[in-house]
Amino acid sequence: MQCGLYDLTEENEAERFKTYDLPGILGNLEIELWTEAGFMRSLKQIAERTGQPIAKGRFAHCLAFMKLRSYREERLNWKFTYPGDLQPIAQSWKVQVLTGIEIWQPDNFWVGEINQRLKKQGLVCYILPRPVADVRLRLRLPMHFQIYPLSDQYSIHEPTAPYAIAFSQSALLLDTLAYQLKSAGGEIWIT
Repeated sequence: MQCGLYDLTEENEAERFKTYDLPGILGNLEIELWTEAGFMRSLKQIAERTGQPIAKGRFAHCLAFMKLRSYREERLNWKFTYPGDLQPIAQSWKVQVLTGIEIWQPDNFWVGEINQRLKKQGLVCYILPRPVADVRLRLRLPMHFQIYPLSDQYSIHEPTAPYAIAFSQSALLLDTLAYQLKSAGGEIWIT
């Protein structure tokens, strides 16, 4: 879920081209969506003007392209959503590939455009049938471990998302931790 970011807060033009994970953008940054063509055109123009090469290969698989306007003083709430019933998926206790994942963030006017792209992506993930805070506590996950709130069609309006989701390498690590805890003494949680 990497996104190409043109950082307008960076003074050095050649260092404005960055990648950020979408979850970090949703909570912390004020952005403006941009086209891939516009992003790459600016990258090429700035590289030529400054005489400094800018590696563009890292942007080849980006979900979206954006301009970073500023950093938020206060984090915005958001969560991932799934259009179906998550209970059977979460109770499988395994890494899997899911499509249909979207973002719920009502105060964000550009989230619909990101959702059009995101819901088509097959995402390697691990879903647990517990809220993020509970998972962090029981598995003793560090604060910066990449795990996020997730709701399904039945829980979208609940104030606390009843599921937790991790992607890619974090999903694999979560699978290992859950397996070790199960092997060491039974179930992690009674469900």
